[in-house]
Amino acid sequence: MDYVVIHPWSFGIGFFGCFMAGYAAARWLYRRAIDRPSELHPEISNAEIEAELRAGHYIEAIRLHRRRDGSDLVQARAAVDAMAQRLGVRR
Repeated sequence: MDYVVIHPWSFGIGFFGCFMAGYAAARWLYRRAIDRPSELHPEISNAEIEAELRAGHYIEAIRLHRRRDGSDLVQARAAVDAMAQRLGVRR
């Protein structure tokens, strides 16, 4: 009895296509862990975020905002940009 082996490369998918399919599957499975912080910290105040901005730690200010509100990166950056503009702090 002969067996027919169907290999992904026989369909023209190639290594890159298989890699991207695996990456997409893993990203879908672990999406919530990657996109959202595990727990929120409402005790972080605006004063702490403003202190980080005044010290020149722009990325840390964004991290604090995300931990406090659970917002995504785009929303947190926009909020911190607005806060920096209001304070007159340059990046």
